[in-house]
Amino acid sequence: MWKLYLKSDEGIAIQSTYKKLKRSLIDEEQIFLGVVKYIDYEKEWIDDGNMLSPFVHKRKSYEHEQEVRALVIKWPTDEQGFEFDNETIVDGLRIKTDIETLIERIYVAPSTPNWFSELVKAVVNRYGYEFKVEHSKLNEKPLF
Repeated sequence: MWKLYLKSDEGIAIQSTYKKLKRSLIDEEQIFLGVVKYIDYEKEWIDDGNMLSPFVHKRKSYEHEQEVRALVIKWPTDEQGFEFDNETIVDGLRIKTDIETLIERIYVAPSTPNWFSELVKAVVNRYGYEFKVEHSKLNEKPLF
């Protein structure tokens, strides 16, 4: 997946768990967490009894991602009620997160030069965190 999501050799991935993600969200917003269900849209249907279902379904060809989504609902309203032409979120949405609870480990892409890995470690230390930063070993030959 490194090659799928990086435009260069430099990149990082954050390792966490569903439980840690849930505990790390400390925002006032009501946040819904959902594990994405990968389906064949020609053979399976999205549950129409849950308004969040469309946001946690994806084509089966993306199943390798094993994605979790955090959703916040922002209804387009004005003084008179619903106004569907109103923007609800402009320039993203800031969600307060306890990153010490969230982050289990930081992986540096396997093809990343050592200087980049050292830079990531320096930034982690500079901000007083103790996350383990590890160079991914996916490019190494297996032992067998």
